[in-house]
Amino acid sequence: MLAAVAVAVVVVVGVITWVAVARSHDDSSTGTVVPAAVRNGGPRVGDPAPAFTITTLDGKTVNLADYRGKPVVLNFWASWCNPCRREFPRFRDALTAHPGTFVMLGVDYKDIASDARDFARSQHATWPMLDDSANAVSAAYGIRAVPQTFFIRRDGTIAQRFYSEPKPDDFAAALTEITRPPKA
Repeated sequence: MLAAVAVAVVVVVGVITWVAVARSHDDSSTGTVVPAAVRNGGPRVGDPAPAFTITTLDGKTVNLADYRGKPVVLNFWASWCNPCRREFPRFRDALTAHPGTFVMLGVDYKDIASDARDFARSQHATWPMLDDSANAVSAAYGIRAVPQTFFIRRDGTIAQRFYSEPKPDDFAAALTEITRPPKA
């Protein structure tokens, strides 16, 4: 008898949990539907890159849709992150070596804006640094740790996602993949 009650309690708790989780992903009372890619840790290779409009650390507005048709390297970083600090020269060098062939965007993750600005300046970062203090873009991309870098094709889909600092050869290969001329 006690075992039957325990099983019933487990079933009821399971159903309540399932309903709560399902409701948090599809909240018809607010019209919010969270895409499956976001629920599962962000977009995967082949998925569309989540759209965003955000301001830079210096107050300009950036909309990912404005770069449609161009290859984009989207890097999530923070000034306190040592691997992120090591990546900056690679990004700077790639932009110099391949002028105008791709767009570089940096998303500052859980950082102090003044520290991020100072670090970007000290590294001579010329690409837009996005202020994600509301954590909206990071959440849409499933970011829980940095660095993470997305290589986005001209059609807006994810070509590669690196969950840590990419090795130089992997970075070069991913960049080559997204900057290849489109097929005629």
